[in-house]
Amino acid sequence: MLKRWFAVLVLPLSLLLPGCSADPGKSLVPVQPRVPLERAEEFAVVSYNIQARPVLDSCKWKSVRIGERIQNWELVGLQETFSAHSALMEKNTLHGEVYFGKRRHWLKLVNSGLAVFSRFAIESADAEYFEEEGSLENRFGSKGVLMARLKLNGTVLDFYTTHLAAGSPGVSGEARIHELRQIAAFIRRKSPSENAVILCGDFNLTLKSKENELRNFLKETGLRNPSAELNCEKKTFIDHVFYRPGKDLPLKALSWDVLKNEFPVSGRGALSDHAPVRVRFSVRGQ
Repeated sequence: MLKRWFAVLVLPLSLLLPGCSADPGKSLVPVQPRVPLERAEEFAVVSYNIQARPVLDSCKWKSVRIGERIQNWELVGLQETFSAHSALMEKNTLHGEVYFGKRRHWLKLVNSGLAVFSRFAIESADAEYFEEEGSLENRFGSKGVLMARLKLNGTVLDFYTTHLAAGSPGVSGEARIHELRQIAAFIRRKSPSENAVILCGDFNLTLKSKENELRNFLKETGLRNPSAELNCEKKTFIDHVFYRPGKDLPLKALSWDVLKNEFPVSGRGALSDHAPVRVRFSVRGQ
C-alpha cells in the first residue's frame, strides 16, 4: 500500500521535474580538468552537502558561488547537488568532475546528488545505488555511493563520496547500517588493498551514536578517522572524511577543520544547511 501511494504522489512530480537529473547519458562520464595537477606533496579534501534541491532551494545563484569558492581545494566530494548542477562550473575553471547524474528509475524525482570535483586527472568512475532506502523522505532521490579513480604522483587514489539515509534511528537506522555494509563491500570490490582510499560524505550519523555504526564501519574497512587522529573530533557532526594510506601513496592527515566562514550556513547569504568539512593530507606518510 505504501508503494502504491508513493507512486501516486511521485508520478506527477517526476513528469514535471525531468531536468533535475541533468543528462543521464553523461552520468559517470569523467570531465577532465583543463590543466590536471600531476604531482602534489600535500592536498586538501572538502566534503560538502550543498542543499541544492529542486523547488525547495534557490539553487543556481548558490551553485555559482559554491563552484567558484571550491577552486581553492584540490578534491571536493559533493552531496545534494540535484538541481542547477552545471552552474557549479560557471566560474570554476580549475576542476574536472564526475557526476552520478542518473535517476535509479522513473519513480525517482532526482538522481543521487553525488559528484566529485578534482584538480587531478580522473582515470575512471563507478557508482552504486543503495539497496535499503530508509524512511519516505529518502525515496524521492537515488541515494548511493560514487567512486572516482584519480591519478596522483604516478599512482592511484580512489576517492568516494556518499549520502546515507536521513531519519530517526527507529525508522532509518537499519537502512544506514545496511548502507554502510554496502559501501564497505563496494570499496572491497573496487579498491585493492594497495590503493589509497578517501571516503567522504553526509552519513547522517555521528561518531558518538549509541550503536557505534561508524566505528564498526571503520574497523571493518580499515579506514582511519582524521578528526580522532588530530584530537578534534566533533560529537554532533554527521559529515565525515575517512581514509587509508596506499602502498605508493602513504597518506597522512595534517589538519581537520570546518569552513563556516567561507560557506555561511545562516543569514541572508546562507549557501546550505551544512558547512563543509576540510581535511588536509600529506602524501609523504609518517
